Amino acid sequence: MFEVRKITPSIGAEIVGFNFSKPMSSTDFDKIYDALIENLVIFFRNTDISPNSHLEFAKGFGELDTPHPVYPHVDGLDRIVKLENDGNSPPDTDAWHTDLTFKKEQPFASVLVARSVPSVGGDTLWSSCYAAYERLSDGMKKDFEKIKCIHDMGDFRNTFANKTNKKTGVDRLNEGMAKFGHNIRNLVEIHPKSKKKYLNYNESFVSHIIGMTMNDSNALKTFLTNHMNKPENQIRWHWRTGDMAMWDNRVTMHYAVADYLPNYRCMNRVTIVKDSRC
Repeated sequence: MFEVRKITPSIGAEIVGFNFSKPMSSTDFDKIYDALIENLVIFFRNTDISPNSHLEFAKGFGELDTPHPVYPHVDGLDRIVKLENDGNSPPDTDAWHTDLTFKKEQPFASVLVARSVPSVGGDTLWSSCYAAYERLSDGMKKDFEKIKCIHDMGDFRNTFANKTNKKTGVDRLNEGMAKFGHNIRNLVEIHPKSKKKYLNYNESFVSHIIGMTMNDSNALKTFLTNHMNKPENQIRWHWRTGDMAMWDNRVTMHYAVADYLPNYRCMNRVTIVKDSRC
């Protein structure tokens, strides 16, 4: 048996006493899933989990994503993204974002394992999109029901805008936009399991509010960005090597703090596209 210990009232719980050296039962998967839905992000300390076991754990919750469109993967395991950073390779995840909202299907969840972490710094924050919705006035809740947002590759433009020996930055940027395209999502969504409403907005991938001028769209985006960035709705996790986090990507944003450079940090992430329990 294991214990679920809440960390904050609105988001985050630690799973204590879980043994990854033993095969997981369907009951184990169900209880962890329930803890995830209730707490949005859950943490396991000192897992010592292997890459193959990392994959098998994620598969127990649904269909895995295809290889990431930008980041490299662990050798021989293309479904495990390798987030490896230091002074020569700074991260680009130090902004509030919800993973890959510009894709046709917004991913359900991610499972992140800390393989190597600096002695200080390198924390990750998560924020509740439920809480952000609940803090809106009644009038805003009503008005926002009608709003749709354009999502695209956003901050990933930085990666594609750099020229190579064969292509200009403009050529690569156009290819990237053609490959990944855009998506249109409601600003207010309903979680398929909890049936609760949440704000489906993140500053990294929402490029425009449909039906507004650029000036008005930017003004609303600025309001949403500031509104959703409240410490009361966040949790900050200080990593140790071997820690594992799992979060519901539909109703959270996250931010990887890049305060550890030039030191080395390496994380492995598996993304689950479809929730097998919905």
